[in-house]
Amino acid sequence: MRSLPLAIVLVACGRGAVRPADGGLIADAAVAFVRADPKREELWTRAKGGDPGDLARLADAEGESGLAERGGADPASRMTALRAMAFAPDPGAFAGLPFLAEAAGGGDDAQAGAALDSAIDLAARPRRAIDPEDAAEMKAGCDALLALAKDPKGPRSRRVNAIRALRMLAERGCVDPAALPTDLDAR
Repeated sequence: MRSLPLAIVLVACGRGAVRPADGGLIADAAVAFVRADPKREELWTRAKGGDPGDLARLADAEGESGLAERGGADPASRMTALRAMAFAPDPGAFAGLPFLAEAAGGGDDAQAGAALDSAIDLAARPRRAIDPEDAAEMKAGCDALLALAKDPKGPRSRRVNAIRALRMLAERGCVDPAALPTDLDAR
């Protein structure tokens, strides 16, 4: 049996960066290896155009954790990851909600808009009888969106879209509808 190089094993295990005795960073080599996958890179390149089909194919290939990981680590891929998150596959689609909520509260208006649009798209999905394996992440994302919605100094459009998403997510139990701000018209 052929053994895999250490960098590949680290990526496969998702363990993150490890510093060997010589001080080098093995995770950098692992990221370079993943980026060297031409099929995966083609998906990212095509999805940058914003076509819903390309974004859905990327989301299917990467999953919500892959989108959040690359979007958080690579500024050039962040907008694509935020848009593709709307197409994250079930089960586990809501595991990326904290990533979306973090981007929604960030300083970049375009990224905040894309993140809130994806959160709304996820929230609009019909409920299914599946095991909620992403319940903790969903709750964390809802809490962050609620903080954004309640921030009186936050941009009105972001607050309105956060409330819109939270109203749809309330039926899933991640937020009490009575806790939502009523000072904005978020219809």
